[in-house]
Parts: sequence; structure tokens; C-alpha cells
Amino acid sequence: MKRIYRGTGPADAWLVKHWLERNGVASQVRSDLVGLAGEIPSHDAWPTVWVADELADRASELVRAFEGPTLVHPRWRCPACGEDNEPNFGSCWSCGGDAP
Repeated sequence: MKRIYRGTGPADAWLVKHWLERNGVASQVRSDLVGLAGEIPSHDAWPTVWVADELADRASELVRAFEGPTLVHPRWRCPACGEDNEPNFGSCWSCGGDAP
């Protein structure tokens, strides 16, 4: 299984899951622990969407289509560790690597 999406709350991860499944890609939501935020690091509480390895490319395309174009700055993927970061982060929240 491969993680293809990290939400910022339970609703967006479930919306992505349903979008993928409407488009023929089976998926799972994991780490739906938002209620524990504060007890554990917040990024560990964010829900994630996972798909089978062989569906990851198709699922990633569908997620990009679901998110649509951004009007300001897009999320960016850390070149050092591959973690997704919000547009306002100048360095990776996970490893501290610089934004591209």
C-alpha cells in the first residue's frame, strides 16, 4: 500500500476516498485520530488515504484533479524526504528540508 494523500481533518480525507472510489480506485483512510490532536503530534493525527501500489499513479492523478488548480501557491513535495507540505511552509515540516 502507498500513501497518496494526507488530510488536514477527517472530512477531506474521506472526500478524497469517495472521489477515488467513484473513479474505480479502491482506497483506505488511516490515522483518523484527529480527536487525539494535542495528545500526539498533530501531523500524526491527520488522516491519510492509501491505495494499492499498482494504483498509486492513477490515484495521484485523481487527487490532483480533485484538488484542482490553486489560486495562490500549490502544496509542495519535499525533495529530501518526499513529504507533502502546505504552501506557506518554507521548509519541510518533517525533515526541515528547503522548499524547492
